[in-house]
Amino acid sequence: MPIPTASTPTLPGVDPTREETRKYMAYGALFSFLGLLTVIVLVGWMWLQLAIDDVLKILTTTAGVLSGVVGAVVGFYFRGERE
Repeated sequence: MPIPTASTPTLPGVDPTREETRKYMAYGALFSFLGLLTVIVLVGWMWLQLAIDDVLKILTTTAGVLSGVVGAVVGFYFRGERE
């Protein structure tokens, strides 16, 4: 059994390694999502010099498609377990 770290609670029936992996997956999904939205704004508006209305349409479409996936990953990590 792995030794629990200071950031991981020591609860009975909770595998610290699994919880750390879930945490990294949730943070990775969230920061990737925010990074992609930032790239869309910077590339569309500054580099391609699109009108801000066009950039907002692209941003809204992308956020609408990916927010469900990110929400599922983050929701899975923060779900409450009841015994």
